[in-house]
Amino acid sequence: MERPVSFAQSGSFARRARSPGRRSRTPTGRPGSVDRPLGFRLDDRMVAFVRAQEMIFITPMWGERTSRIGPVGFLRVPSRGVLAWPETGSHPVISGPVRLLLLDLLAERTGLHVKGRASVSPYRPLQVCGPAPLPSAGPQPACWVQVRVDEAWFADQGPVARP
Repeated sequence: MERPVSFAQSGSFARRARSPGRRSRTPTGRPGSVDRPLGFRLDDRMVAFVRAQEMIFITPMWGERTSRIGPVGFLRVPSRGVLAWPETGSHPVISGPVRLLLLDLLAERTGLHVKGRASVSPYRPLQVCGPAPLPSAGPQPACWVQVRVDEAWFADQGPVARP
């Protein structure tokens, strides 16, 4: 007995396979490319760049843009797929989808864009998030903001003009 074929399966509404040139909805190494596998991990250059930063710009999907400033190394890389920093406020507003921008206009003269999902966890000793201790001066952290990295790329569009 032959199986009946519906109009949606046989007509102009039939689902077509994606052509290689079309964008996919899977995470990619750079927006628009389709060559990166799932489970993005930061490479060595990105990890070194993150660890050298003193400031990050944060754009959560809900809420206002903000920035975080700290000493070199305040932004931690506990694993190749996670970034974390200490939050001193008792009620952090950063959670859910988030974009980070890290700029280095003096040494490398480039920026690192990071897309991911932020979550808040209680503050614990730093063995979980890296070997270096936090400086004791200033307010004590109340929690960690952790960002699971979905995409990251350098903004290497060309050299930044020198004044």
